[in-house]
Amino acid sequence: MTQARILHSMPFTRNEVKLLLSGEPFFNRLLQLIQQSKQVVYLQFYILDLDVTGNKVLNELVNAALRGVKVFVVVDGYASEQLKATVLEQYRKKGVYIKRFSPIHAGNFFRLGRRMHHKIVWVDGEVALVGGINLADKYSGFQGKEPWLDFAVELKGPIIQHVKKICDDVLSKRIARSVLSKWQVKPQSAHTSIKSRIIQNDWLRGKVEISRAYRTAIRKSNQSIIIVASYFLPGARMLRLIKQAASRGVKVTVVLGGYSDVAFIKPAMVYLYDWMFRHNITIYEWNKSILHGKLAVVDEKWVTVGSYNMNALSDYGSLELNVEAINETFATEVQQQIQILINEGCTQVSPTNYFRSKNWLLQFYRWVSYNIIRASLLLTFYLMQKARNARTYYH
Repeated sequence: MTQARILHSMPFTRNEVKLLLSGEPFFNRLLQLIQQSKQVVYLQFYILDLDVTGNKVLNELVNAALRGVKVFVVVDGYASEQLKATVLEQYRKKGVYIKRFSPIHAGNFFRLGRRMHHKIVWVDGEVALVGGINLADKYSGFQGKEPWLDFAVELKGPIIQHVKKICDDVLSKRIARSVLSKWQVKPQSAHTSIKSRIIQNDWLRGKVEISRAYRTAIRKSNQSIIIVASYFLPGARMLRLIKQAASRGVKVTVVLGGYSDVAFIKPAMVYLYDWMFRHNITIYEWNKSILHGKLAVVDEKWVTVGSYNMNALSDYGSLELNVEAINETFATEVQQQIQILINEGCTQVSPTNYFRSKNWLLQFYRWVSYNIIRASLLLTFYLMQKARNARTYYH
């Protein structure tokens, strides 16, 4: 395969950026934005389940369409499998256009396309939500259960135009040209001036901006690195940069899940604990619910939040979207929020207890899990490359 062409990143602009947590903070704001919309609502989500949360969001979108608002939704064709063709048609009749990105059909499973892992809300060219939170009960807490821990940011300012461009790129070109093109983006003036921008990963289209931003921030770090990660399986280059940072005295803290929703992920991550303890990395485990968040703070001034996981699938296989911000005040606020979460729902992993409980059989299981996950990611990437060569990205 020819080397992917590296595309230019979007520029930094001054914007208003506000951190939102999963559960009520995110979903109350999402529903409020839909209810207040006047012209256009655009959603992109990896998962949209037809549960209490998904139906509540869809009902609000239908109400918006009845008011004359143009409503567009793009979901991943694999992760949002509940949205069958019949369901899509029902909502289109109600004024809600829903597109499935790269659906997998029975006859082309082994020609798997890229996955659309974005989580975006864009309303009236004035405000957007970007993060890692999907539309499902496990993220909202609407059913009375502790929501999965995840993050998003609310954006206002010139960055909204960049979000729209990404939305247009994924939506049908015909619709983007004929419908969305006439809606002029008029971003609200930002009340705070946070230097920020949208960064993307789409390796097969030459975009590796999120991976590069992480590496640059870690390479330049001189005080502290805090990483909150749901599926923490970084590649050799990233591990080397983290090791080098720790060796020059940078305090490295990693917040991981106490348990996982994906088979073999937890033992695969624990396999790396030996390596982390050898390099004086502090490990916390979130135990109140599944940890699904993807966030990092470096030197109390650089922050990134979004859909990107620190593993090969996000590096090479999925469409990922993060916000990168450089601002000491915002970084301090985010770091304080992480500390609150650590205090309220995390347990620090003790090296003494870890090594005391370790045995060769358990470590062998972790090693097997680690290599199963790595092999699975490599297979997925191979299938995506095959889809690229067959030109079957969009369906």
